[in-house]
Amino acid sequence: MPPQNESSVRVSLVCGFARSPKHPRRKIRGFFVAIAIDVLEPVARLGYVSKAVIYGIVGVLAILAALNRGGLFTDQSGALRMVLTRPYGRMLLLVLAIGLCGYAAWRLLDAVMDPDRHGTSPTGWVTRIGNAIRGCIYGALGLEAFRLLRGLRGSNRDQAELWTARIFDWPFGQYLIAIAGAIVVIYGGSQFVQAVWGEHGGKLDWSPIPSEFRPLLKKISRFGVAVRACLLVTLGVFLVRAALSHDPNQAAGPRESMLRLGSLFEGRWFLAFVAAGVIAYAVDQAIQARCRRIRPVL
Repeated sequence: MPPQNESSVRVSLVCGFARSPKHPRRKIRGFFVAIAIDVLEPVARLGYVSKAVIYGIVGVLAILAALNRGGLFTDQSGALRMVLTRPYGRMLLLVLAIGLCGYAAWRLLDAVMDPDRHGTSPTGWVTRIGNAIRGCIYGALGLEAFRLLRGLRGSNRDQAELWTARIFDWPFGQYLIAIAGAIVVIYGGSQFVQAVWGEHGGKLDWSPIPSEFRPLLKKISRFGVAVRACLLVTLGVFLVRAALSHDPNQAAGPRESMLRLGSLFEGRWFLAFVAAGVIAYAVDQAIQARCRRIRPVL
């Protein structure tokens, strides 16, 4: 029997269900599985492109500010608002919104279905919960982009403080914040270790990139992931501090995490170093968009 490629298998799967009137639920499920295979991967890759654009804007503005060249320190929401003010900004913002929401859907399904086989070990659960948290964060960012497109004002208040204050009002909210902060710290620490030891990028297929560029791009990618991991650890630490002190003002969002991490050393050079790491992370996300192996989640 000759081998079948993925598209022929998909077509035979859907057509087989369509010809089976005794199983209408299978027919419907087969239709949606085919749609998921055809749609989820492209929008997930578009999501990586959206992240690359957003982090590129944040990093460039931050490094200009650190060098006193007229930039400013902002976060992902600020980057979306800046996109809206540029020529063709509404069109670009629409693309970013679709990409972010698609990326969020893929990450949430990835956390539940576990196509990468992270498993149920402690490390596996941390990775899967981290994927779910990322899905929620970027889903909220995508919805904010749609709000901006509708002419509604995005929130100018620090989102970390806002949500921390809300969750404090929930039953056991203080403990939930502490647990979330601890998970972010552990996840960020694991990402840093992987970047330092060169284990990051195991899910990448580098073949589309010319071999002469790969060593440099791998170093840039590892540097960006390491800096991003440090920002996550900083964010998680301040979430735990907010929980312990029951003070939502102690929570730090992406912008505050960058400023607090950059203030570890005197002078603005280290802040510029962190901003350069954010730009490197944008390069990593562009590489992920092209080279990431995305397995079907359904």
